[in-house]
Amino acid sequence: MRTPKEFAEQIFEVLSFSINQACHEQDWFNVKRDALAYGFKQTDVSTNSAYGQRFDLLIEPGIYLCLNYRSFDPSGPFQTLPVINRFELTYSLENDKIKSHQNGYDEPVAANDKSIWHELSFA
Repeated sequence: MRTPKEFAEQIFEVLSFSINQACHEQDWFNVKRDALAYGFKQTDVSTNSAYGQRFDLLIEPGIYLCLNYRSFDPSGPFQTLPVINRFELTYSLENDKIKSHQNGYDEPVAANDKSIWHELSFA
């Protein structure tokens, strides 16, 4: 049987892999699914300028995993920039960060505007 520390290490490795796969596929849903499958508690930490989700798992007192996901659009007036997606996974033991894993991806900007705005005429 695994010790709580070994279990935390296993979860950390699985979620690190899941994060890297999500960045490769440019889709964060599988990371969310995996975190919830391990029993993480999900909290919405979105702000006016960013979508954010936090996932917390207390394995036993002193052994804690935390996953943060943040997505935001840095575009401003007259500029179109890719949406930025970032992950951070931390493993803490007795309130000390033992290790962390970070990764992210930028969603590509569409080259051609497929909207109908160019077809509208106000004349």
